[in-house]
Amino acid sequence: MLFRDLRTSELGLSGREEQRRLLVYGPNELPRSSGRRWPGELLKQLTHPLALVLVVAAVLAWLTGTPVLAAAIVAVIVLNAGFAFVQELQAERAVEALAAYLPTHARVVRDGQKVEVEARTLVPGDLRGRSGLRRRPDHRR
Repeated sequence: MLFRDLRTSELGLSGREEQRRLLVYGPNELPRSSGRRWPGELLKQLTHPLALVLVVAAVLAWLTGTPVLAAAIVAVIVLNAGFAFVQELQAERAVEALAAYLPTHARVVRDGQKVEVEARTLVPGDLRGRSGLRRRPDHRR
């Protein structure tokens, strides 16, 4: 049933099918940021839909004569954007740290043969090549 769902077989994918799936699904790799784009990322946090609603609320508070409330709303917008920006930076660092632990190659079955390929070329439907891999003692079929 799993073979049917993944549209593969015990012989694995053919080279041609692997290339097709690589085009459809893209490479098997984590997206990485290219350098620091912090002004744009911070601006993205400030133009978030909820932040824009709060900007409208701050403007309305200012126009109705309550500048203290308007300043408080602006402070909330800035604090929220700052926290979200810092969290996003930490998430990017975590992804980079995890990328160092990812294997660069994998053993799979393709065209009925066990081959070693770059991990970035793995696609849905690839079968793990079992040679050289040990099962855990508690593994049951």
